[in-house]
Amino acid sequence: MRFLVIAPPSPITDGIFDELRALKNFEPELFTMNLFYFSSSYLERKIYKLGVKISERKFNHTLINNLNDRLEKFRPDFLLILNGSNVPRDVQKFIAGREIILWAWDSVKNFSETEGFTEIADEIFCFEQGDLKYLSGKNLTAHYLPLGANEKIYFPLEKKRDVDISFVGLASKERLEILERVCEMAYQKNFSVKVGGIFYDAKHFWKKYFFERRYPNLVKFLENRIFAPEEVADLYRRSKICLNINTAAHKSLSPRTFEICATKSFQLMNAGQNSCGLVNFGKDIAIFQDTNDLIEKIIFYLSQENLRKEIALNGYNSVMKNCTLKKSVEKLFSESEVIKNLSREKL
Repeated sequence: MRFLVIAPPSPITDGIFDELRALKNFEPELFTMNLFYFSSSYLERKIYKLGVKISERKFNHTLINNLNDRLEKFRPDFLLILNGSNVPRDVQKFIAGREIILWAWDSVKNFSETEGFTEIADEIFCFEQGDLKYLSGKNLTAHYLPLGANEKIYFPLEKKRDVDISFVGLASKERLEILERVCEMAYQKNFSVKVGGIFYDAKHFWKKYFFERRYPNLVKFLENRIFAPEEVADLYRRSKICLNINTAAHKSLSPRTFEICATKSFQLMNAGQNSCGLVNFGKDIAIFQDTNDLIEKIIFYLSQENLRKEIALNGYNSVMKNCTLKKSVEKLFSESEVIKNLSREKL
């Protein structure tokens, strides 16, 4: 059975497509795309913000022509959309009427492009478990399917744990406030800390200046850049404590949760997430309630190497059992009603 994967260019796409190609009796092809805004030049984005949409319309027209050529040559049985927020509404209108499965990488309600698929998708697999109720209200077949850890990148490797505390991710209000407090404590106690990710726009010197003024302790330990997945995995292996600070917008487990565990590293995560039976909080992953509790637990766990190793091993075993990227892909293909119906038709 043939299917076309429409996805953004990203390491996650690469990892999923590797697993899709390994499936028996299926023939996938990949078509990458993104929104005009993320594919255009700085000048084009500035013009776009002023309300001039000519370049966007031309961009989408080219996307549709290229996609149409691929569809006519490949003739897939269904389309598998990865992410969804990367597919312009014009493209969605073009593919409407085909058999469509969406695997959303964020809450369906967070992006208008992703929510657009509630009008044209036959089936949706959700990153957010809480979206199931919302989608059932639209009479859509929906399943909870997290993004598991890519075992080809996130795997155990014996390394010296020379970093006391680490965090890699995007900036958000809650993360910034928590990390500033953690870094203040770490600086006072001479703990080694490494924080990675884009936290301010480095192209403008004044943004760095204001960031340093507001977060004087965090900036001491920050590498303000994008980390490649392999770099992230290596940092986890070197860390005694890997922080996982989820934002208030998400209540389901993030890929970071599984990726830390997959490297057999100790994880300290904020309370409030729904485990969905995939991991055991307290046993597989240590939990903190607020910033004061986090600081106390950092100090405690840094003095408990054997306990950290025990919890890290438990987390690793749970993730290998339930939450690898391979298992996520296998679950999509075993649970999809669209794929089951198409398979029966081909018998």
